[in-house]
Amino acid sequence: MKYLSDAIANFSSRLVSQSAALMILLSAIGLGINVKSSEAADTVNFRFNIFEVSVSVDDLETFSKTGELRGALDMASRYISASDMATFRRILTERADISVVLLSRFLYTSQGERALDILGDFIKTAPNLSGNRAIRAAAVLATVDKQNGLSLLNFLRKFPTSDIYFDIQAGLQTVGELSDLLQNTQKVVQMVNTEATKQAALPPSPSPSVPLPLQLPDLRNAAGAKWQRYSLTAPALNNKYEIPFYLFIPQINNANLKTSIPAIVIYPGLSSSREPLLYLAEHLASYGFAVVLTVSPTSSAEQLDKLIIGAASEIAPPESFIDRPHDITAVLNFLEKSPKVDNPYVANINWKNVGMVGHSFGGYAALALVSDAQIQSADLAEVCQGKYKWNASLLLQCVALGLPNQTYKLGDPRITAVIAVNPVTSHVLGKAALSKITVPIAVVGSSGDTFAPVVSEQIIPFTWLTTQNRYLVLFNKAGHTAVTAITSGDRLSPEVSNALAGANPIASQDYLKLLSVAFFKTHLVQESSYASYLTPEYFVNISAPSAQASLLRSLSMEQIDAAITK
Repeated sequence: MKYLSDAIANFSSRLVSQSAALMILLSAIGLGINVKSSEAADTVNFRFNIFEVSVSVDDLETFSKTGELRGALDMASRYISASDMATFRRILTERADISVVLLSRFLYTSQGERALDILGDFIKTAPNLSGNRAIRAAAVLATVDKQNGLSLLNFLRKFPTSDIYFDIQAGLQTVGELSDLLQNTQKVVQMVNTEATKQAALPPSPSPSVPLPLQLPDLRNAAGAKWQRYSLTAPALNNKYEIPFYLFIPQINNANLKTSIPAIVIYPGLSSSREPLLYLAEHLASYGFAVVLTVSPTSSAEQLDKLIIGAASEIAPPESFIDRPHDITAVLNFLEKSPKVDNPYVANINWKNVGMVGHSFGGYAALALVSDAQIQSADLAEVCQGKYKWNASLLLQCVALGLPNQTYKLGDPRITAVIAVNPVTSHVLGKAALSKITVPIAVVGSSGDTFAPVVSEQIIPFTWLTTQNRYLVLFNKAGHTAVTAITSGDRLSPEVSNALAGANPIASQDYLKLLSVAFFKTHLVQESSYASYLTPEYFVNISAPSAQASLLRSLSMEQIDAAITK
């Protein structure tokens, strides 16, 4: 599985929305009933202030199977549209496909405990008692049930107490917060798209040397350079583990063997392996770049395997916030010593001027490497005290509070240009760090990201950048894993992986290929002709109607605030 936290964020969001749908459905009658019906086993009790209404789980099951309405459900149907009732019937049995071992292990991590506390605010075992532990038990038991799986109805069936209490008031507040977030996200995304379209419509440069967008070669297609791939390992800075990586070395067509080869590091996200980003490494190698594709063992798929077998207690330990950037430094140190690779071009690779593409947690590492800032412990401590319901990336960022309060050297001057894709940085690095970056930066966000929300984790942090060469790229109708290819090693089903990726992940992957070539040719190799690709006009012209991509060079908080308050 590429991103366990994204899957859990998606599951938690679905459980909240499905539970809220149940509460909203019954709130229509909850205010009209002031006498609690007799308690019975397998009963769901909906509370709103002093009012309470009880619904038998048997009645919910009958409705899901036959559509027959009984008792309180029958009363509710008089106030709810037929289409909403049909939707409610569907979500009762809609399954979340996830490994029971994976789910169980996650729910016992600090991130899982935090998610349970949030859900326990409105799913309770008694009127004033959080249901966090019971939620964990019900979710695991439902997942173990291979016949019915983890659905809302089976979750209710497996709940370990005779009565379940849904706090309608707390639930409606939660739904309201989610609704506000979604509306604000839509407004800001629309503003970014509109602004990009406006800028694309401006009169073109009068210079005849600048080609029109559709006259440019399509960088989404591979180029002609041949390359070879090598599988290597480098010792970590502390020598406690080995860092695996692939090294792609392109063949130089020029007869002059002194030709310098530019280098790029690609860094996947949390609980990932190298394979989902192989396509990008191969694409960049075809354009003459040497490429390092690596993972950090303390927060990669290897760490996830340890979690599953009980050899680790966290998806990512606090030290991974230091290990992530340090592992890149360790790999570059190793490569600068000219590793023993049977390739005549290895000595031509320039390891002093390196570009980097980081996805998710890898995006954090890339930005940490070029900001050389400190973990923002004070900011994290403040935000992590609250219940950050709708920014699942804080489940990861808050882990950094477990680090000793000391100064860490995270930067590496060899990284001179960065593309951060769906990075998680809002509080762990924050404005203090991002405003210090001086190298070229492209921040990529996905409008449908359920793990690292695009407004709080990419669009707002983009406004903190002060470096002259900065780009905000927005992939519409895309999720957190849109830029990662589905592989045979995924622990999630293709259906779930596709749901997490969004409507058209191939388009997102093509856009990233194009952006990476143009960005690094412009800012790493200093080939100015590629700057024509890095414009709002070009992205508007090549965007697929079903998956628009927008590019901006500047954006302000005032524009974001204006879009939200409009």
